[in-house]
Amino acid sequence: MIKMIIEDFIYEIKEEILSYEELGEKKASDWEKDFMNWLENSEIKKKNIKEISGKKYYLIKDESQIFDIVDEYYNAVEQKNEKKYWEKFQ
Repeated sequence: MIKMIIEDFIYEIKEEILSYEELGEKKASDWEKDFMNWLENSEIKKKNIKEISGKKYYLIKDESQIFDIVDEYYNAVEQKNEKKYWEKFQ
């Protein structure tokens, strides 16, 4: 299990989103905004978030999970189903 500081996690995801020409800067920014909303929503149980000494971390199994998250986001955008993506996000 890899612990990534939230800011680093967001950076890695956004960089990968930018590698998809079809998504671009706007969708990278949209993902970040929606992720922050997800993170701040106290009604959602977040099994991949851990707080240690006041810092929040996102837990991933390995680096391939970054690619999986972005691939799922890409598919959601293509299918115009981003709302469902965030409902299932963990």
